[in-house]
Amino acid sequence: LWPRAETPTSYISMGFSPDLTTATKLAVRDMIDFLVTEKHLSRDEAYMLTSVAVDVDVTQLVDGNVGVHAMCPKGIFSPKK
Repeated sequence: LWPRAETPTSYISMGFSPDLTTATKLAVRDMIDFLVTEKHLSRDEAYMLTSVAVDVDVTQLVDGNVGVHAMCPKGIFSPKK
């Protein structure tokens, strides 16, 4: 849906919409989808993890669309063996 990003310390999902609530929902839902598909969590586990460990911030407000990003810290996952 939207591009995802990755830094050395975080996984990032994004949402864009003219409405802040909609943009936030898109970013959070995309993070949940990422955790399910890439980290193999159940949907319930991904939802719970997102609610306690993911930071959601406004990315931009300037051009009619609002951007929101959700950042999940990589440090909460066990390293691959």
